[in-house]
Amino acid sequence: MKVRTLLLALAASCGALVAPSIAQEIAANIAGEIGTSSALLQARITPQMRRTAGISEKIEGWARFEVADNDSFSRPVVSEWIKISPESDYVIKYMFGRNSVESLRGGKSYFWRYKFGPNPAEESLKSSDVYKFQTMSGSLASRPIRIAVVQGIDLASPKLATSLDNLIAAKADYVVFAGNSVYYDAPKASAATTAETMRAKWHALLANTQVVNLLGQTGSYWLKNDHDFRFAAADYTAGKEPSAELGTDIFREQIPVTDPRDPASLTFRIVQATRDLALWMLEVRDYRSPNTAADNKDKSLWGASQAEWLLRSQVSSTTGFKVVIQPSAILGPDAAPDSHVNAFRAERQMFLDHFKANKLDEKGLLLIVGGNAQYHSISAEGAEEISVGSLTAPETIAAVPAGVKVGFAPAQPTAGFALVEVVPGVAAVAATAEKPAVEGVPAKLTVSLVNAETGAVLHSAVKTSQVAAKK
Repeated sequence: MKVRTLLLALAASCGALVAPSIAQEIAANIAGEIGTSSALLQARITPQMRRTAGISEKIEGWARFEVADNDSFSRPVVSEWIKISPESDYVIKYMFGRNSVESLRGGKSYFWRYKFGPNPAEESLKSSDVYKFQTMSGSLASRPIRIAVVQGIDLASPKLATSLDNLIAAKADYVVFAGNSVYYDAPKASAATTAETMRAKWHALLANTQVVNLLGQTGSYWLKNDHDFRFAAADYTAGKEPSAELGTDIFREQIPVTDPRDPASLTFRIVQATRDLALWMLEVRDYRSPNTAADNKDKSLWGASQAEWLLRSQVSSTTGFKVVIQPSAILGPDAAPDSHVNAFRAERQMFLDHFKANKLDEKGLLLIVGGNAQYHSISAEGAEEISVGSLTAPETIAAVPAGVKVGFAPAQPTAGFALVEVVPGVAAVAATAEKPAVEGVPAKLTVSLVNAETGAVLHSAVKTSQVAAKK
């Protein structure tokens, strides 16, 4: 698509902060919520694309996605027809894998594209470029895997271009955007409080050339925090605009998080990445009690349903490495007034008591949180937390809370992110009359804190699992 190539070149020349007129005409194509047999694909049909396809402002167009294990798209899996409508900001999404006909295969690389036009007649359709993602292997297979975890993206920051370059250079298979991917409340003088202005924030992010290139080749997961929900320290109480309902709706509209055919779908989930690795990705805004409520056993940042699910599923999981990803700190140190550290301490202690009682430190559980300061901390109960830092606005660590030790914090704050890597082990095999024994090798989890300004690894936490025995 020559027009798109020209627009991307113009966007690159504008730097990280793309002009609104160009941002309208460029939109990253995203493969999100990757599972073993599923993926949620998303595109926004821009004004130029609609004009090229003959979709006038007076009619709604149609689109469908195609996924194949080959770039010639022989025998593709094809979605239903999707309406291209201004009501959804011309964003189209489709969740593959809801039934056996549309299911994908685990641990496999896929190519995808979409076709769009004024009607479903094949001769009227235009085709997008081709993009890629890889499905997770699931509990039945092990493979090496690399997952980057990032948060805090300020498009106006002079650090962003270099940080994104180093993020791309990390060659992650997947990226978890762990909150504050946009800032509705910055700059303060022009805070985004309406659907139109909030959408414009996402348009600008997803028009950034580096982000476009990254998402076109990498699977992604998206969590929200306060700034890409409403404003700093926002909860669900009424008052200041934008409303909580609008914040939730725009996030679900602009990013592939929930299946549009299932409006009741939840924004907390488990992803069984491989036999060795499971990811818990948590929702910290939609279900929380008011920040100002009395801090007792009834006050919850997670909400009763999510909290029960989290505790139960961690105990029942037999996966060697269990990584919980949350946009806000649990252990700390953290200065945010609305985190578990400072406003939901009763729930925090309940979780730590649960952690100790179930010996989750011996069962491979690790916390990764979004926070502007990078650190690796350890609680008295043995829980470990790694804060990924900010991709653009680094901070020094806050005061260390009682019962917590800081094992690492950089001497000088730098822009950063975390990189999660798992290397499979080798199962032990007993000797037989014909063959000697094979010594087992444990699977290894490494979580590294990366200086996004240089690409250097500042600190790594390494865990090993129990050696498996081949049956």
